[in-house]
Amino acid sequence: MEKSNKTAMVLAWSFFKGNYALNFAVIAILILLNLLGMIPIIGMLFILGYSILSLSVQIYFGRGVDRAQKPEDMAELAAQSKIADVLSAYLHVAAGAFLALFAISLVFMALFGMVVGMSGGMDAMQNGVAAQAQMEVMLGTSGAMGLVLILIAAFLFYFFPAVMGRVIRSDTFVDGFKNVFLLFSPTLWKACFNKEYFVLVLIWSLILMGVGIVMIALSATIVLLPVVLVIAYLLSLYNAAIYVFAADLAKE
Repeated sequence: MEKSNKTAMVLAWSFFKGNYALNFAVIAILILLNLLGMIPIIGMLFILGYSILSLSVQIYFGRGVDRAQKPEDMAELAAQSKIADVLSAYLHVAAGAFLALFAISLVFMALFGMVVGMSGGMDAMQNGVAAQAQMEVMLGTSGAMGLVLILIAAFLFYFFPAVMGRVIRSDTFVDGFKNVFLLFSPTLWKACFNKEYFVLVLIWSLILMGVGIVMIALSATIVLLPVVLVIAYLLSLYNAAIYVFAADLAKE
């Protein structure tokens, strides 16, 4: 199969229409976990469960994409799958990957928090705590740090699909955890700098932005909320296919 965004969309739709009952059941379970996540205190456990199960679904679908020879194979996979298979067959891999992604997110959140903290310090200085010159120095420093963090995040985002493709092909909790940190591997970075990978990720990024805008617009109307949820689910499947293709195109 051609490793393109169009193929990824076709595979996602083929899996979805191959077993409507299965996919709507999975969507319903994920929605329920999301709603339960609104419960104070214990809600965090449901959010955790939602995050890991969502990733587990992507891994299950992605493994199917890895084996598929044609789009019809995904419809056949859906027809033969059970809800428990889709949600939990690769739960251990998803848990390992989620733990690593969560750890990386915490580091970036802490760094951004430091930048925001510096901005708070500047507010105090503006109220007469320090001289104007010092305030300008801190403003320049915090602004530069914020820009650097944004650029680093954008740089790493380019390699994210290939990393997740490796995660999808992981077999154990430890492999799922370790493969996420390939995000910081110069060897993987080098492998991702080729025309095929660049085009795939560029178009994928544009599609994500476009679909995101549409989903936000549709979310404004409660009646259309179910449509938004289905689109979000199809988008997650599409993403998983892109991850597999990206891993293939990352030529080491």
